Amino acid sequence: MKANTRLIFKSLLRRCQVDCVLDIGSCNGSESLLFREIRPKAVAAAFEANPILYKKMAADRNLINHQIEVFPYAISNRNGVAHFHVIDADYGDGTRDNIGISSLLVHEGLKVRETVEVETRRIDEFVLSRYPNVHSVGLWIDVEGAEFEVLEGMAGIKDRVVAVHVETARTPMRVGQKVYAELEVLMKSYGFVPSGTNISGASNWGDVVFVNEKVLENLGMRFHLSRLAGWLSYWGRVNYIGGYLKEHCPPLYRFLSRLYVKLFT
Repeated sequence: MKANTRLIFKSLLRRCQVDCVLDIGSCNGSESLLFREIRPKAVAAAFEANPILYKKMAADRNLINHQIEVFPYAISNRNGVAHFHVIDADYGDGTRDNIGISSLLVHEGLKVRETVEVETRRIDEFVLSRYPNVHSVGLWIDVEGAEFEVLEGMAGIKDRVVAVHVETARTPMRVGQKVYAELEVLMKSYGFVPSGTNISGASNWGDVVFVNEKVLENLGMRFHLSRLAGWLSYWGRVNYIGGYLKEHCPPLYRFLSRLYVKLFT
């Protein structure tokens, strides 16, 4: 059954008292700001390899004031450098949906503005070196086809990770992309199980929440309540309503968003 994976993931951040949330493939930091609202004292870090978007995020006073660290790295399965393909888009308009679709992987149907060299980092080594004392981690991953490599790079902190929210696809959408079936095998080898998705039978891509099996055992009925809220939220089209209000009535959106976070996460 399809569910609001965003709500399930954000609910787990609070229920598990996560002390580190990593926004990988951030685009503009908007998700990081919600994570900060849910976990005010947690480490919050955003990664964006697109140099145009990173520059905007690094100068964003809202992110700075909310103590969200911003890094220009492409998270992957190795530390080094790689070619990153910056898609030709209107980056002057932050509301455009296509500004966040650049990637380490090539999409044959998209025009590339430029290919740049970026630093890559394994997320496990990054966390262990920069935030060695965190013990409960949430990973939000939206990296346009390179998600398998990100997940390979979490092996060293898999026991600290509570939940992973990841965008994926059933068949490759980019050259070299690993598909959902391969992600599921990898995550199960780490001790994670898929616990919610918005991918329907007719869809090729969407989001999946993986949860640490030990976390599921500890939460018991509380997790089932989170998943029930995710199902009800999806069928109530909460994300669509929120998107409409965000565009057409920002003050009301901000008020309802805060209320929503307090009541349902």
